[in-house]
Amino acid sequence: MHDPVPYDDAYVRNLFDRMGTTYDLVNHVSSFGFCRWWRSTCVDLAEVRHGDLVCDLMAGGGECWGLILRRARSVVSIDFSEVMIGRQRRHQTRFGGRVEVRCENAMASSIPDQSVDVVVCAYGLKTLSPESLALLAREVARILKPGGRFSFIEVSSAAGWWAGPLYRFYLAKVIPVVGKLCLGDIECYRMLGRYTEAFGSCAGVVPHFEAAGLEPEMRSHFFGCATSIAGRKAGPGPRRE
Repeated sequence: MHDPVPYDDAYVRNLFDRMGTTYDLVNHVSSFGFCRWWRSTCVDLAEVRHGDLVCDLMAGGGECWGLILRRARSVVSIDFSEVMIGRQRRHQTRFGGRVEVRCENAMASSIPDQSVDVVVCAYGLKTLSPESLALLAREVARILKPGGRFSFIEVSSAAGWWAGPLYRFYLAKVIPVVGKLCLGDIECYRMLGRYTEAFGSCAGVVPHFEAAGLEPEMRSHFFGCATSIAGRKAGPGPRRE
């Protein structure tokens, strides 16, 4: 039997600080190369429009910025891992001042109320406890303008797929070895598999977003290996182009 999965901020922050230099590579391997396509799907589901201010929550190394800024006016990027923030700052200048980087907790940011048009997040949900998911949902509702859009995507446990057990074995046993080869640290990537198994899918996130007054819709991607929730905050939205 495993010990309970740890969700406290200090543990998760340290985990991502340790993985910061190799996380994108191992994420790419662990998703069979689909992680970049799923990021693109996440941004597409958010229906980003010209002129939007987009908040990228739990943004990691800023891998979604290029996708967002094909249309958006600017991005405010939130992450609490100092190593990930360091990665963001190293390539922030590539975007000509259109990205603001903040080292903050996604559940309690300094972003003003009702100030962003869109919230996106790729692969940030699985390390949150149910209590933190409820806080996150309320934070999304707080910072979104009325009619604003949101989109979250997460690697999931593929419980309904006939090959789901094989995929979960791959996450639990193979990916830690890849992490060991890339980073020399097997434990942090073993923990990612445990978080994914405990998370299950975005089905467990939907009630929290509904309770916060948001209107989420869940989708499954590649036989449940990833799931997403996307939707809007009630209220008049911006005029479509």
